[in-house]
Amino acid sequence: MIKLFSLKQQKKEEESAGGTKGTSKKASAAQLRIQKGDRPRGPAVGGGFYKGGKFVFSFKVGQGYPHDPPKVKCETMVYHPNIDLEGNVCLNILREDWKPVLTINSIIYGLQYLFL
Repeated sequence: MIKLFSLKQQKKEEESAGGTKGTSKKASAAQLRIQKGDRPRGPAVGGGFYKGGKFVFSFKVGQGYPHDPPKVKCETMVYHPNIDLEGNVCLNILREDWKPVLTINSIIYGLQYLFL
């Protein structure tokens, strides 16, 4: 989208400089691809929406651990796309991607990445 706007702006500048109108060729969708350098900047690492927040999580480790994942719940009310209103955490390693080699530390790392 950004590339589209810059191409339109270039076209307008060329038309105003050259005095010709409508002689430039239209760009196809394939030519309007966004390049890596053209994309908008997001929040920097450590500068996201949740920076400085304190979130409490509870871990319930069952008898089946390490073959079954622990249950993780967010005790702090937070509006996050991966945490529902009851505090249930949607993290792939807590469900279908759980492997017995994963530890509590790997879950904590996953939770940290959710809040970047």
